[in-house]
Amino acid sequence: MCLLIHKPREAELPKSLLDSAADYNPHGYGLMAFDKAGELQVKRSVTTCKRELAFLYQEFRDHECVIHLRYGTSGAVDAPNTHPHEITSRLYLAHNGTINLERHDPARSDTWHLVNDYLRPVLSRRPELLYDEFFQELMTTWCGTHNKFVFMDGERRRTVIVNRQSGFDVEGLWLSNTRWFDASRFDWRPATPQVQGPRLLFST
Repeated sequence: MCLLIHKPREAELPKSLLDSAADYNPHGYGLMAFDKAGELQVKRSVTTCKRELAFLYQEFRDHECVIHLRYGTSGAVDAPNTHPHEITSRLYLAHNGTINLERHDPARSDTWHLVNDYLRPVLSRRPELLYDEFFQELMTTWCGTHNKFVFMDGERRRTVIVNRQSGFDVEGLWLSNTRWFDASRFDWRPATPQVQGPRLLFST
């Protein structure tokens, strides 16, 4: 079902969490981050190799980043289905969940169809909609409350988490779930945050 991790610039991501998530999600990973200059960097791999992922994370450990680890439930395990997905050259999405929508290409995942058939046509013309509370509410209502979405916007240098309240805040990190890694290995008491108002998280 996959795992999404948002690491703010000042937070630490335990290697043991990354290792456990890689064990549970063997079908590829993606990392998007703002580098020293604030530019958006995107890296992907079709297979999940713990050593490679750990090495890549070291490059961005002092910066804000989002990591997606995939357990494929729809579509092929290949590059076009590996997160994050490009919406525009400056806007990317990583997703955790399953969306019930028509898939006209069986080889492509539900997320691929969401991006290519819906989000790209809309957000490439009106990127400001991403920051509209009602657009986020529409996404959550249409896709289902079990779906979580993290966008990184290289133009505005901001991160947006849609349906954040369905995930978990632990040790300064945000996790989309606590099922797709061995949570018993960590002395955490994750709690669903109480969120009021717009479901936005902006990077600093």
